[in-house]
Amino acid sequence: MADIQALENIDDAVSHETVMKGHSVRKHAPQYPGFMIAAQVAAKLCLKGKVLIIPTACAAGNYAIAYGMDLISFGRCDTVLAGGVDPFSRIAFTGFNRMFAAAPERCQPFDKNRKGMVVGEGAAVLVLESLECALDRNAKIYAEILGYGTSCDAHHMTIPSVDGISRVMQNALANACIRPSDVDYISAHGTGTPANDKTECSAIGRVFGNKAKTVPVSSIKSMLGHTMGAASALEAISCVLAVDDGWIPPTINYETPDPECEVNCVPNQSIRASVDIALNNSFAFGGNNACVVFGKYDG
Repeated sequence: MADIQALENIDDAVSHETVMKGHSVRKHAPQYPGFMIAAQVAAKLCLKGKVLIIPTACAAGNYAIAYGMDLISFGRCDTVLAGGVDPFSRIAFTGFNRMFAAAPERCQPFDKNRKGMVVGEGAAVLVLESLECALDRNAKIYAEILGYGTSCDAHHMTIPSVDGISRVMQNALANACIRPSDVDYISAHGTGTPANDKTECSAIGRVFGNKAKTVPVSSIKSMLGHTMGAASALEAISCVLAVDDGWIPPTINYETPDPECEVNCVPNQSIRASVDIALNNSFAFGGNNACVVFGKYDG
């Protein structure tokens, strides 16, 4: 964490040292402060306070939202900007292809013939506020954050764990003081890879029981691709809008049901539904998992 006032001096010092000593930028890159991406945004917007990056890959957006909720709940902040960003890169594209995790043509989460993910890019930021702050400025309240759950099962660098995913969903529901039967929509991690989708569906079945076959589930990665660090933040916005306007986004490219993915996948077209509570799932490398629960504001 760093004070905003010190950012410009840090940036100038690193640049000056690089030029004066004749060192390459590449040599200095490992020493460059990891918070600088978020810090530059804060400096541009003239924001005060603390800056933090949580490097948990695909779950980073949900981790940021959860941490922002804690800052507000503990009275350390009235307003927090929380989200995620990831630009398209050759490293990500090449890396996932070398792992045989990329689809040759399209992303088909939960479909029997799914072949992998599609690399995307994006950015998403949510404005989190205390209720008092939002009411004072007469803000439109799209949804409330009811709770969150996190877990680090460290099961495997890339292979997901049913136990770890089940635990993080249970943690989120317990923190939000709700039951599985209260959830009206699940925004799935839904990468479109054979192992990830099967594991997530098994975990949903374990946590939700019979309701796993009726609660709507969808993956917007089918439309946006996998935006890595931005993914769960984009999906959080999708959940907030579902709560606010009553439309559930679809999983496109869904053609053939998979008996190993027994969930109520919303196929190809959005549906109209009352969503009082939405669960946003995100699972990252190394078992860094985070789920956030959003609810309708009834004030």
